[in-house]
Amino acid sequence: GKILIRARFKSAQGAWPALWLLGEKGRHPENGEIDLMEHLNSDPFVYQTVHSPFTKEYKNAADKSVFKNVPQQSARAKINKDDWNIYGCEWTKDKITFLVNGKPTHSYPRVPSLGEKQWPFKQPFYVIMSMQIGGGWVNAAHRGPTKASDFPTSMEIDWVRHYQKSK
Repeated sequence: GKILIRARFKSAQGAWPALWLLGEKGRHPENGEIDLMEHLNSDPFVYQTVHSPFTKEYKNAADKSVFKNVPQQSARAKINKDDWNIYGCEWTKDKITFLVNGKPTHSYPRVPSLGEKQWPFKQPFYVIMSMQIGGGWVNAAHRGPTKASDFPTSMEIDWVRHYQKSK
């Protein structure tokens, strides 16, 4: 299938708008998460990421050398900051390809040798559109604190489109 969301947001120090998908079965991260975009502060790019039990184990592993054929979990994609952009992904049984403004920006493949924990994406997912203010990641020491003078801020959604292949 494919999902596309046309959105814009007003950048602000401490703003963290996100468009993401969360699996309906189980608890996080066992149910899987697909971040179509997360934007921090006034960055000219967004983060696009997948989360799963496998990515959590890999991230927390003291010795990453024991892992083989690990696909890249996350990437950054340039955006037209403070303007309309179209965020999305094309999703097959073997790959998730992230998109910004119709262009592929990152791909996360299913790697059968890594097991079921790497690919919890065989289930229905919810679409979540959120605007968080503040938090550990957006206000990390190198990014700085939320600036009240930057607010109010906003996130606008023009449309959400979902496509599914016929069986």
